Amino acid sequence: MLLEENIITFVKNELKKFQKALSSDYPECLESQREDEEVLDGEEEEQRRSSREAFLNISLHFLRSMKQEELADHLQSSKRVSIEI
Repeated sequence: MLLEENIITFVKNELKKFQKALSSDYPECLESQREDEEVLDGEEEEQRRSSREAFLNISLHFLRSMKQEELADHLQSSKRVSIEI
């Protein structure tokens, strides 16, 4: 199924970005994230940003339910800055 493949690809890519954010220094993380992103028109960019924010919230929920508060807090603070940029 194409939809399933697209969702799985999206999730894997976002999880890789989260891993970089949690294991890298902040400037390197932002630089590599910008290099990975493709150029999108305004509407696509907004939809992608909205999807990323939703996935971040889902991930934070799972981390907190797993009692990984420190990781969740670190991810939330590092990703909030990169989403806003």
